[in-house]
Amino acid sequence: MIKARVLHTSGVGESQIDERIGDLEKLSNPTVGLAAHAGQVDVRITAKAATEAEANTLIRDVEEELRRRLRAWIYGADSDTLEGIALDILSAYDWKLAVVEANLGGRLIQRLGEAEDAHFAGGEVLTVAPKPDELNAIVRGICKTHDAQAGLGVILEPGETRQTLHIALITPEEERQVSRTYGGPPLLAPRWAVNVSLDLIRKL
Repeated sequence: MIKARVLHTSGVGESQIDERIGDLEKLSNPTVGLAAHAGQVDVRITAKAATEAEANTLIRDVEEELRRRLRAWIYGADSDTLEGIALDILSAYDWKLAVVEANLGGRLIQRLGEAEDAHFAGGEVLTVAPKPDELNAIVRGICKTHDAQAGLGVILEPGETRQTLHIALITPEEERQVSRTYGGPPLLAPRWAVNVSLDLIRKL
């Protein structure tokens, strides 16, 4: 029989993971392979064995080594989602999250809403992107509107060759502003921006 397990990572590139686990990618059974997405990399472990118990043992041993090497880059496995893990973090703090986004096509709000978690209070899609230095004030406003303790503001600014992401994260414990650039395929930029934003919450 063949059995697989997928470990999900975020906040790290495929090349960085390759540096840590390149030797494991040369294994024959189980095999270890990478699948890069925008802002996320999956590590797939596939085992062949006579029984499910034997396959589980093969996978377990390699998974333990992968977790030892990749540590906090791993946010979950198999059916876990980045938005689900981010909301679990907010739940642990007992904070509700409100979101405001621009130039993401509503993708961030959609993904958080699909998680069906009471700790997502809602959000707003801005039709005109504000200036980055206005983002904190807008996030505070959306928190008041939705009676949320935490707020996330995200702007994706298009450019000729690179796109710039601006994030403002406000919680009862801190206020943080982050900027990142993206030089990949423009159509994947919104997905990348959403994953980077959710990863920021995951690391609270």
